[in-house]
Amino acid sequence: MSRHVTRFGVALASLAASGFLASTALAADFYRGKTVTISIGSGVGGGFDAYSRTVGQFLGRHIPGNPTVVPHNRTGAGGRISANWLYTVAPQDGTVLGNTGPWLAMEPMWQTKGVKFDPVKFHWLISVNREVSSCLVSNKKGMMTLGDLKKNKIAMGSSGPFTPMTSDVRALNAIVGTKIKMVHGFKGTRNVMFAVEKGELDGSCGIWISSLKAQYINYVKSGQMKVMIQMGLTSHPEYPNVPNIIDMVKSKEDRQALALVFGQLEMGRPFVAPPGTPLARVALLRKAFADTVKDPDFLAAAKKRRLEVRPLSGEKVQALVTEFYTTPPHIVKRVRTMLGR
Repeated sequence: MSRHVTRFGVALASLAASGFLASTALAADFYRGKTVTISIGSGVGGGFDAYSRTVGQFLGRHIPGNPTVVPHNRTGAGGRISANWLYTVAPQDGTVLGNTGPWLAMEPMWQTKGVKFDPVKFHWLISVNREVSSCLVSNKKGMMTLGDLKKNKIAMGSSGPFTPMTSDVRALNAIVGTKIKMVHGFKGTRNVMFAVEKGELDGSCGIWISSLKAQYINYVKSGQMKVMIQMGLTSHPEYPNVPNIIDMVKSKEDRQALALVFGQLEMGRPFVAPPGTPLARVALLRKAFADTVKDPDFLAAAKKRRLEVRPLSGEKVQALVTEFYTTPPHIVKRVRTMLGR
C-alpha cells in the first residue's frame, strides 16, 4: 500500500513540475524580446525610485525570456495617479508593473477622493523591505523616555497634514497619551531636521528607519538626537531596546487601530501587477521578484546605494492587504477620525 502511495505522490510531483516547466516555457515565449515597464508613483531620486531602479536592473534576468525592464516615473497625488493608471488603463498581461507607496493600500478605507482602484484586487508581487517608523527627539530637551513625552509638551515638524510625520504623532497622542504639538509647512524631512538643529523644533516622527540609516544616522551617532520610539507591527532588529508603540497597548481595539495605522509598513516597498494579469504569470513574476532579492549582484547594488532589504513575499503582502479590509467598521471610523481623514 505504501509503495502505491509513494508512486502516486511521485506522479503528482512530476505532473506539478511538468506543469510549472510548461508555464515557464510559455512565459519565456511571451516575454522574450519584450519590455516590462515599472510605473513608479514618485519622482526621480527618492527612496521608491531608488528601489524600483535597483530592482529593475536585475529583475529581467529572473523572468523567463529575460525581457528588458524599464522604470517610468508617473508622479502626482502621492502615487495615486500611478495606481489609478495601473488599475484602469495599463495592459493587464504582465508587461506593466507598479512600485507604489504602501499607504495607497489604505486610501479607499480613508475614503480619499480620486481613488479608482481596489487594493485587494491588485496582484501584490513582493515588498522589498519591511519598514518601521520612528520618532527622533533632540537631546537638547533632556528627554530620555517615552514617559517624558507624556509629561512634557514638545513641538515636531511635518511636511503636511496627511504625511507619516503627522499621522504617527496623531496616533501617539490619541492612543499613548503623548503631548506632541505639530508644526506644519516644512518642505520635506531635511528641512525639518535643519529646524531641529537650529532649535526651532524638538524633533520629528514618521522617519522610516531605513531612511534614518541611509540619510539621518549622523544625528543619532553625534548625540544630537535620540531614537525615542519605533512604530510598526514588528520592531526593527537593529533597535531591539527602543520601545515599540504596538507593545504599549493592551486592548484589542487599540491594537486593531494601530494595525491600520502602521500595518502598511510591513509592506513598505511593494510592487504590484494590474488586477487582470493571468494568475500563472503572476506566480512567475512573484518567483522572479523573490529570486531577484536573493541575487548577490542585486544585494551588492542595494548595499552600495544604502537600500535596506528585508523582503516580504507577494503572498504575505496579499494576505495583509486582505486582512486590512476585514477590520470592523467602528475601528476604521475611529482611525479615520484620529488621522483627520
